[in-house]
Amino acid sequence: MAKYWDKPTYELRSHSGKRIVVDVTTSAAPGLPPSRVVIEKLIPFLKKRNVRTVLDFGAGALRHTVALLDAGFEVCAVEFEEALIKPRSSKVRAQVQKHPNFSALVWPRGFINDKRKFDAALLVYVIQVMPVPKERAAVIKHVRKKLKSDAYLFYAARYGQVTPEDSKHRVSDGYYRWPSRKAHSFYREFTTEATHMLFARHKLHYIRHMSERGTDQMLLYAKGKGTWI
Repeated sequence: MAKYWDKPTYELRSHSGKRIVVDVTTSAAPGLPPSRVVIEKLIPFLKKRNVRTVLDFGAGALRHTVALLDAGFEVCAVEFEEALIKPRSSKVRAQVQKHPNFSALVWPRGFINDKRKFDAALLVYVIQVMPVPKERAAVIKHVRKKLKSDAYLFYAARYGQVTPEDSKHRVSDGYYRWPSRKAHSFYREFTTEATHMLFARHKLHYIRHMSERGTDQMLLYAKGKGTWI
């Protein structure tokens, strides 16, 4: 079994030598609504493509899981065990558990060992909060394996959000945030071109930018013969 990303906490050293604990589950803010791009563009697109099953990897507070369930999809949420049982998401968790089209898998073992294949997957603000580069590639590799031969992957991130304060807190190849906290979140930005290259290495081709805001990277990729039209 793979050893990477077994737990959501990492003990790292900042570029200045300070001991830093990163908890990637702190990046999922509870109470946020689903992205308008997911509601207004992605869901209609997936319906036109007769998508039935969707993988919500790094589902966090389940905001997109709920939206996808409400739209009629079968949705599998993937997270660390710690994130799936956190009290801050317990109300939503109890709500979705009653839904006949909901399932959940714990990363990494439950997810990697599961044999299902999906029509589409979401990676929403996941890759940029992961502090270990090789683990980012591992996630994309395993998500791709879970996709059917002709399937879609929706990726969301932001660019141009690094602040002067962030630049004081370098760790790994990015930055740690909330310096006054015991456990920090991690943040790393990728240009759109670098993101395309990352997914291309895993044979996922870019087909559409779905956001009109310059700071948002709402990118649609496909495995196989998928196209926008």
